[in-house]
Amino acid sequence: MTREHRLDALLNPSSVAIVGASERNHYSNLAMTALEGIGYRGGVHLVNRRGAPAYGRASAIDCRSIGERVDTAYLCVPYEAILDAAADAIAAGVGNLVVLAGGFAEVGGEGAARQAELARLCASAGVRVLGPNCLGFRNLLDRVALGSIPFVPQEGPGSVAVVAVSGSVATAIARYGAQQGVDFTHLIATGNEMNVSSADLVDYLVQVPEVRAIALFLEGITDAAAFTAAAERALAARTPLVAIKAGAAPATAAIAAAHTNAVVGDDRVFDAVCRRLGISRVGTVEELVTTAALLADTGPIRPTGVAVVSMSGGVCEIASDLGAATGVELPEFAPETRAELREVLSDLGQLHNPLDLTGAAVRDESLWTSVPDIVSRDPAVGLTLVNWDVPATDPPRMPTTLELIGRAVGGAARPTALFTNHEQPVNSHGRAYLARHGIGFAAPGQRHVMAAVGHLTRWSRSLDAPRPAPTPAGPAPATPPRTEREVLAHLAAHGVPVAPVLVATTVAEAQAAAERIGGPVAVKVLSADIAHKSEVGGVVLGVEGAAAGEAFGRVVASVHSAVPEAEIDGVLVAPMRTGGVELLVGVVRDPQWGLVLAVGLGGFWVEALDETVLHLLPAPVAEVAAGLASSRVGRLLRGYRGIPPTDLTRLAEVAVGIGEAAAACGPDLAALEVNPLFVRGDRIEALDALTTWGAAG
Repeated sequence: MTREHRLDALLNPSSVAIVGASERNHYSNLAMTALEGIGYRGGVHLVNRRGAPAYGRASAIDCRSIGERVDTAYLCVPYEAILDAAADAIAAGVGNLVVLAGGFAEVGGEGAARQAELARLCASAGVRVLGPNCLGFRNLLDRVALGSIPFVPQEGPGSVAVVAVSGSVATAIARYGAQQGVDFTHLIATGNEMNVSSADLVDYLVQVPEVRAIALFLEGITDAAAFTAAAERALAARTPLVAIKAGAAPATAAIAAAHTNAVVGDDRVFDAVCRRLGISRVGTVEELVTTAALLADTGPIRPTGVAVVSMSGGVCEIASDLGAATGVELPEFAPETRAELREVLSDLGQLHNPLDLTGAAVRDESLWTSVPDIVSRDPAVGLTLVNWDVPATDPPRMPTTLELIGRAVGGAARPTALFTNHEQPVNSHGRAYLARHGIGFAAPGQRHVMAAVGHLTRWSRSLDAPRPAPTPAGPAPATPPRTEREVLAHLAAHGVPVAPVLVATTVAEAQAAAERIGGPVAVKVLSADIAHKSEVGGVVLGVEGAAAGEAFGRVVASVHSAVPEAEIDGVLVAPMRTGGVELLVGVVRDPQWGLVLAVGLGGFWVEALDETVLHLLPAPVAEVAAGLASSRVGRLLRGYRGIPPTDLTRLAEVAVGIGEAAAACGPDLAALEVNPLFVRGDRIEALDALTTWGAAG
């Protein structure tokens, strides 16, 4: 196949060299086994320092002695010899390297310096490097294998490509795929990603027509902009990305650093990245393979409702529970669908979704074709799941039923998938059955399939989601807003509703301000040197009239005592708000992904519940509104125990406005926080706000 991509010669070389080739080299043996097992048709050249024959072939003492063009060399020599081996390959005109050895940036110190030297050497010659600390790749489409990923035979090229930072995880994926009847187009281990990253490989794989889904195992993202661009290209091409990303546990950061020197980043921010880019984030190899294989098999579904057909009421009950837990919509059938079903299921008292065929499907096996056809045409159903186990013997048990199910799944007008009652190996008999009926994949077990279908429905919706466009920055402040008063004024300039706040510099002014506002007020210190006012006695709540003047003196005295060096500009007098919901809306600058918007419960609930939803900025209003609706906060905001309901779209507009105000502060802003944003029915007001600035701010 002819393609034009900068990684073509690396991943589809016409000739290769194994440097360090020897029957005594375990990794060299794995490489030769893979090349022979996959049926590589290009030139294979062996190199070792003694020029000793290996595998019944002649060897050269170095790459320069080969005398023929080599596209890619696999360096399976000790790390101490890597720099010399790389220099020799480059001198011989080799344009791509796969570097096995560890002991580079992942160990720090001298290893990091050695990797930097290797990077400079390769960059000066324009050489692409997979690794170091990498087991290489397997390209099943073009029958190329270069590296030491243990060879796992498969029936032929599949439709799922695998990119994994860990060669061991890539091997586990290959083995689980073989067990479940899933074949792959590529298996690529990336190691330290010195100058070929996971993003580069996604960019390459998206343009390969046979690749219908990409499964990823990631630690850190080396280049957020490149990763975003590659993921957006995949989204535009409707090639789903399914990812395991290390970093959910705090201790994982140390493990990842020791493994490949990866910086795992903020895990919840990566969740927001996945939502924005339509990436299905999973947690296990089983879920990774099942989800990628299902998405590759069905493609996007529209509508996103799912129907389940089984002859077991228990299976239907479990599917219903698992669907609710994984976000799968199981709509009730439309009246016209129910009418058609009654014609063929006249003895059934219920026609719910999931649909239990009961023993009627034993008496009348034709139901296995008629019923899936009927429910798949329901206006709310985009995917039909049919429950039966893949045959493991020949002849199979209940052969007529299996043939009818095969025709129903393989010949349906809308996506229809087979799922088994439990996880089971798919042997040669099962593969033959699936192939005979054109069924690409049988999902293993109810938990795996419903989790995968949940990802499928979310990915399908993401294809139509509005893509955020850069928004005008709006009015930039003449000077960085540092005091609460300045920050509130800056927010108001960006259309954010702000509670009426008055400044008082004397006892009399504080009392007058309280009387002007009316009702209970809060008296808060006004100082650019005080970020957390309550910690230094800088806040008095719930005072009225003359008591506000007394509160002025208490606040000033307390702050002077706690922070003598602080410059105090007076106090802010603000109305107290009760009977609503207090939210935190914050914007923080992530070192990888830029400004991130966080929306959740405010006040002391921030730390108690840690209930926040994150969004990359700029964020569409619809995305923020959907995040509110799906969170526990949404239950309160829709009306709860005397709290009137709030328009979530309007609230999302305010949150987006806070994000725009933060963006307008410029690159030195580290964070902007509104806490609380008071919400009660139609009233939405920022009551308190602060900013944090970087060293240049």
